[in-house]
Order: sequence, then structure tokens, then C-alpha cells
Amino acid sequence: MDETMDALSGYLNEFDQLLRAAHARYRAYKPEDLLEHDRRAQAACTYAHAVAEAERRFLGREKVRPIEVRGLKLWLLDDANAALRLKKMDEDGASRNYPTKQAEDYDAGKQLPGLPMPPVRLTAGYVLDELGTGFLRTQLARPTGKKNIMWCAAIVPTEKRKSGERIWVEVTRNMPF
Repeated sequence: MDETMDALSGYLNEFDQLLRAAHARYRAYKPEDLLEHDRRAQAACTYAHAVAEAERRFLGREKVRPIEVRGLKLWLLDDANAALRLKKMDEDGASRNYPTKQAEDYDAGKQLPGLPMPPVRLTAGYVLDELGTGFLRTQLARPTGKKNIMWCAAIVPTEKRKSGERIWVEVTRNMPF
């Protein structure tokens, strides 16, 4: 975990900023439109904003390659030897929706077309409060298969960081799955 997170240190602020921006963009919808969205619609809209923000931030950046595998959008971060996808997650780093076959294969570390082996497979995600309106934190999780998370780390927002401390903290809990 330490090795992977240290390799990603140059990206962690951006992951946090882009996921916060995606949520803020969604929350800026008209109140009457927000009322019509269930949690699934909210997650889909926020995901679309997150992908668009990631594309803007990473487009043309050296050592960052976008990859799409049958609808699964990934970013290969060459200098960190990591592949990344974006997702709404719970506090344990798991997604609660029904995963697609390619998402299951990604999480399990299986070979995917266009994705060179063996980058570390990661999910960057966001956690919302109980009401689904407040942004709690950005996390990076290392999935190892269906509903299995090897570790999960929360990115500490810039304004809450203390001098000399790491930009992330481990939040992995014992998983009841």
C-alpha cells in the first residue's frame, strides 16, 4: 500500500479535486431536478462529470493514457505502474452496484484488451454522507476480486493537512464479506 500510494503522490490532489468538482457540479443542478434523481441517477451523473473532468485534466499528459475496455473507462498511469477507474464507493472502498463483466475482470486482475499487464488495479472514488448530499472524502482502493478490497486509503484534503504529514491515511477495515 505504501509503495503504491507513494508512487501516486503526484496525482492524489488531482484525484481529490476532480471527484470533488464532479460532485459539486452535480449538486449545482436545479433543486427540482435533484429531487427527481434517485441514488443511481445521482451516481451516474456524478460519474459522467468525473470522467469528463479526468479527461480534461489528463488529456495529452505524458505518461497518462486513457483506455476504454468495452465501456469501462480507465487511465493507465505509467510512472506509477497503476491503472485507475472512477467510482462511487462506500467507506470500505467497495461499490454497491451490480458490476459489469469487465469491471469484475478488472477488479480480479484478469487480462483486459488494451490494458498491459501487470499494473496495480485501483479505484478512485468518493464517499457521501448518509443523505447522499455531502461529500465526505476521496478514497483509493485496491480491489482483489468481487467485493474484496485489499486496502483502502483516504486522501486528506489540502485544507485539513498538517505540515509534514502524508497526503493520505489508511482507512481499511476488516471486511465482513
